Amino acid sequence: MHLVRLDNAGEFSSESFNNYCMSIGITVEHPVPHVHTQNGLAESLIKRLQYIARPLIMRTKLPVTVWGHAILHAATLIRLRPSADYKHTPYQLAIGKEPNISHLRIFGCAVYVPIAPPQRTKMGPQRWLGIYVGYESPSIIRYLEPLTSDVFQARFADCHFDETKFPTLGGENNPLKNEITWHVPHLLHLDPYNKSWEENSTLTRFSKSTAKFIY
Repeated sequence: MHLVRLDNAGEFSSESFNNYCMSIGITVEHPVPHVHTQNGLAESLIKRLQYIARPLIMRTKLPVTVWGHAILHAATLIRLRPSADYKHTPYQLAIGKEPNISHLRIFGCAVYVPIAPPQRTKMGPQRWLGIYVGYESPSIIRYLEPLTSDVFQARFADCHFDETKFPTLGGENNPLKNEITWHVPHLLHLDPYNKSWEENSTLTRFSKSTAKFIY
Protein backbone atom coordinates (compact mmCIF):
# COMPACT_ATOMS: atom_id res chain seq x y z
CA MET A 1 0.00 0.00 0.00
CA HIS A 2 1.48 3.33 -1.09
CA LEU A 3 -1.43 5.74 -0.67
CA VAL A 4 -4.25 5.96 1.86
CA ARG A 5 -7.05 8.53 2.02
CA LEU A 6 -8.29 9.33 5.54
CA ASP A 7 -10.57 11.93 7.06
CA ASN A 8 -9.38 14.84 9.17
CA ALA A 9 -9.94 13.19 12.54
CA GLY A 10 -7.32 13.92 15.16
CA GLU A 11 -6.00 10.37 15.30
CA PHE A 12 -5.29 10.48 11.54
CA SER A 13 -3.82 13.97 11.37
CA SER A 14 -1.46 13.88 14.34
CA GLU A 15 2.25 14.38 13.87
CA SER A 16 3.02 10.92 15.26
CA PHE A 17 0.72 9.19 12.77
CA ASN A 18 2.11 11.15 9.82
CA ASN A 19 5.68 10.37 10.85
CA TYR A 20 4.84 6.66 11.15
CA CYS A 21 3.30 6.56 7.67
CA MET A 22 6.29 8.38 6.20
CA SER A 23 8.68 5.91 7.84
CA ILE A 24 7.04 2.96 6.07
CA GLY A 25 6.56 4.73 2.75
CA ILE A 26 2.80 5.44 2.87
CA THR A 27 1.47 8.75 1.54
CA VAL A 28 -1.48 10.07 3.56
CA GLU A 29 -4.10 12.09 1.70
CA HIS A 30 -6.72 14.15 3.55
CA PRO A 31 -9.92 15.40 1.87
CA VAL A 32 -11.18 18.96 2.05
CA PRO A 33 -13.04 19.47 5.37
CA HIS A 34 -16.83 18.96 5.20
CA VAL A 35 -16.70 17.70 1.59
CA HIS A 36 -17.88 14.12 2.04
CA THR A 37 -18.01 13.34 -1.67
CA GLN A 38 -14.21 13.09 -1.73
CA ASN A 39 -14.51 10.02 0.48
CA GLY A 40 -17.82 8.80 -0.88
CA LEU A 41 -17.34 5.03 -0.53
CA ALA A 42 -16.48 5.19 3.17
CA GLU A 43 -19.18 7.78 3.89
CA SER A 44 -21.86 5.68 2.17
CA LEU A 45 -20.87 2.64 4.22
CA ILE A 46 -21.01 4.70 7.44
CA LYS A 47 -24.47 5.95 6.47
CA ARG A 48 -25.62 2.40 5.77
CA LEU A 49 -24.40 1.28 9.19
CA GLN A 50 -26.27 4.17 10.80
CA TYR A 51 -29.49 3.31 8.95
CA ILE A 52 -29.35 -0.23 10.36
CA ALA A 53 -28.05 0.56 13.85
CA ARG A 54 -30.55 3.35 14.58
CA PRO A 55 -33.71 1.16 14.44
CA LEU A 56 -31.89 -1.56 16.37
CA ILE A 57 -31.49 0.85 19.30
CA MET A 58 -34.96 2.38 18.92
CA ARG A 59 -36.61 -1.02 19.28
CA THR A 60 -34.90 -1.66 22.61
CA LYS A 61 -35.05 0.13 25.96
CA LEU A 62 -31.32 0.82 25.93
CA PRO A 63 -29.69 4.29 25.93
CA VAL A 64 -28.14 5.71 22.79
CA THR A 65 -24.70 5.14 24.32
CA VAL A 66 -24.91 1.46 23.28
CA TRP A 67 -24.40 2.63 19.69
CA GLY A 68 -21.03 0.87 19.55
CA HIS A 69 -22.63 -2.54 20.06
CA ALA A 70 -25.38 -1.65 17.58
CA ILE A 71 -22.83 -0.66 14.91
CA LEU A 72 -20.95 -3.95 15.36
CA HIS A 73 -24.22 -5.88 15.08
CA ALA A 74 -25.19 -3.87 11.99
CA ALA A 75 -21.85 -4.69 10.36
CA THR A 76 -22.53 -8.36 11.01
CA LEU A 77 -25.96 -8.12 9.38
CA ILE A 78 -24.45 -6.46 6.31
CA ARG A 79 -22.00 -9.34 5.90
CA LEU A 80 -24.81 -11.89 6.13
CA ARG A 81 -27.32 -10.49 3.66
CA PRO A 82 -27.23 -9.82 -0.10
CA SER A 83 -27.21 -6.35 -1.62
CA ALA A 84 -28.69 -4.73 -4.70
CA ASP A 85 -25.42 -5.28 -6.59
CA TYR A 86 -24.87 -8.97 -5.72
CA LYS A 87 -27.32 -11.79 -5.23
CA HIS A 88 -24.86 -13.44 -2.84
CA THR A 89 -23.89 -12.17 0.58
CA PRO A 90 -20.41 -10.71 1.25
CA TYR A 91 -19.77 -13.71 3.50
CA GLN A 92 -20.61 -16.11 0.68
CA LEU A 93 -18.40 -14.24 -1.78
CA ALA A 94 -15.46 -14.39 0.63
CA ILE A 95 -15.87 -17.90 2.07
CA GLY A 96 -17.62 -19.65 -0.79
CA LYS A 97 -20.61 -21.06 1.13
CA GLU A 98 -23.91 -19.76 2.42
CA PRO A 99 -23.80 -18.30 5.94
CA ASN A 100 -25.51 -19.97 8.86
CA ILE A 101 -27.88 -17.50 10.53
CA SER A 102 -29.48 -19.82 13.07
CA HIS A 103 -27.53 -18.12 15.88
CA LEU A 104 -28.87 -14.61 15.14
CA ARG A 105 -31.19 -13.07 17.73
CA ILE A 106 -32.94 -9.71 18.04
CA PHE A 107 -30.59 -7.01 19.30
CA GLY A 108 -31.32 -5.97 22.88
CA CYS A 109 -33.54 -8.92 23.76
CA ALA A 110 -33.41 -10.77 27.06
CA VAL A 111 -30.99 -13.66 27.43
CA TYR A 112 -30.79 -15.97 30.43
CA VAL A 113 -27.21 -17.02 31.01
CA PRO A 114 -26.14 -19.93 33.28
CA ILE A 115 -24.47 -18.86 36.50
CA ALA A 116 -20.99 -20.32 36.90
CA PRO A 117 -20.85 -23.19 39.44
CA PRO A 118 -18.62 -21.31 41.93
CA GLN A 119 -21.19 -18.47 42.07
CA ARG A 120 -24.40 -20.47 42.47
CA THR A 121 -25.97 -22.76 45.04
CA LYS A 122 -28.04 -25.90 44.59
CA MET A 123 -31.23 -24.26 45.83
CA GLY A 124 -30.56 -20.76 44.41
CA PRO A 125 -31.05 -19.27 40.95
CA GLN A 126 -29.32 -21.15 38.15
CA ARG A 127 -29.43 -18.36 35.58
CA TRP A 128 -29.26 -14.59 35.52
CA LEU A 129 -30.70 -12.04 33.15
CA GLY A 130 -28.58 -10.41 30.44
CA ILE A 131 -29.16 -8.15 27.43
CA TYR A 132 -28.06 -9.59 24.10
CA VAL A 133 -25.88 -7.17 22.10
CA GLY A 134 -24.25 -9.40 19.47
CA TYR A 135 -21.83 -12.27 19.21
CA GLU A 136 -18.12 -12.95 18.88
CA SER A 137 -18.63 -16.13 16.86
CA PRO A 138 -21.61 -18.38 16.07
CA SER A 139 -20.97 -20.21 19.35
CA ILE A 140 -20.16 -17.22 21.63
CA ILE A 141 -22.49 -14.30 22.36
CA ARG A 142 -21.97 -10.91 24.03
CA TYR A 143 -24.41 -9.60 26.61
CA LEU A 144 -24.74 -6.68 29.00
CA GLU A 145 -25.23 -7.14 32.73
CA PRO A 146 -28.31 -4.94 33.40
CA LEU A 147 -27.24 -3.60 36.80
CA THR A 148 -23.67 -2.61 35.92
CA SER A 149 -23.78 -2.44 32.06
CA ASP A 150 -20.60 -4.55 31.95
CA VAL A 151 -20.04 -6.74 28.88
CA PHE A 152 -19.65 -10.50 29.26
CA GLN A 153 -19.49 -13.51 26.97
CA ALA A 154 -21.33 -16.81 27.14
CA ARG A 155 -21.72 -19.95 25.06
CA PHE A 156 -24.67 -19.72 22.71
CA ALA A 157 -25.83 -23.29 23.32
CA ASP A 158 -26.14 -22.64 27.08
CA CYS A 159 -28.31 -19.52 26.78
CA HIS A 160 -32.08 -19.12 26.65
CA PHE A 161 -33.42 -16.15 24.67
CA ASP A 162 -36.70 -14.27 25.05
CA GLU A 163 -37.03 -12.15 21.91
CA THR A 164 -40.29 -10.58 23.14
CA LYS A 165 -38.68 -8.97 26.19
CA PHE A 166 -36.28 -6.02 26.10
CA PRO A 167 -34.79 -5.27 29.53
CA THR A 168 -33.48 -1.88 30.62
CA LEU A 169 -30.12 -1.11 32.14
CA GLY A 170 -30.43 -0.78 35.91
CA GLY A 171 -33.59 -2.87 36.07
CA GLU A 172 -37.24 -2.01 35.51
CA ASN A 173 -37.63 -0.21 38.85
CA ASN A 174 -34.27 1.57 38.89
CA PRO A 175 -33.19 2.54 35.35
CA LEU A 176 -29.50 3.25 34.95
CA LYS A 177 -28.87 7.01 35.02
CA ASN A 178 -25.19 6.96 34.15
CA GLU A 179 -24.49 6.53 30.46
CA ILE A 180 -22.15 3.87 29.14
CA THR A 181 -18.65 5.20 28.63
CA TRP A 182 -16.38 4.01 25.86
CA HIS A 183 -12.63 3.82 26.31
CA VAL A 184 -11.37 3.94 22.73
CA PRO A 185 -7.59 3.69 22.26
CA HIS A 186 -6.09 6.55 20.33
CA LEU A 187 -2.70 8.03 19.40
CA LEU A 188 -2.83 11.15 21.55
CA HIS A 189 -0.34 9.68 24.02
CA LEU A 190 2.16 9.52 21.14
CA ASP A 191 1.63 13.17 20.24
CA PRO A 192 1.78 15.10 23.55
CA TYR A 193 0.64 18.68 23.92
CA ASN A 194 3.06 21.19 22.49
CA LYS A 195 3.14 24.87 21.60
CA SER A 196 2.17 24.23 17.97
CA TRP A 197 -1.27 23.02 19.11
CA GLU A 198 -1.97 26.38 20.72
CA GLU A 199 -0.67 28.26 17.67
CA ASN A 200 -2.85 26.17 15.31
CA SER A 201 -5.90 26.70 17.53
CA THR A 202 -5.31 30.47 17.61
CA LEU A 203 -4.88 30.54 13.81
CA THR A 204 -8.12 28.57 13.32
CA ARG A 205 -10.13 30.94 15.53
CA PHE A 206 -8.63 33.97 13.71
CA SER A 207 -9.53 32.47 10.31
CA LYS A 208 -13.14 31.85 11.38
CA SER A 209 -13.47 35.39 12.74
CA THR A 210 -12.06 36.84 9.51
CA ALA A 211 -14.46 34.77 7.41
CA LYS A 212 -17.45 36.02 9.41
CA PHE A 213 -16.27 39.64 9.01
CA ILE A 214 -15.89 39.25 5.24
CA TYR A 215 -19.34 37.72 4.73
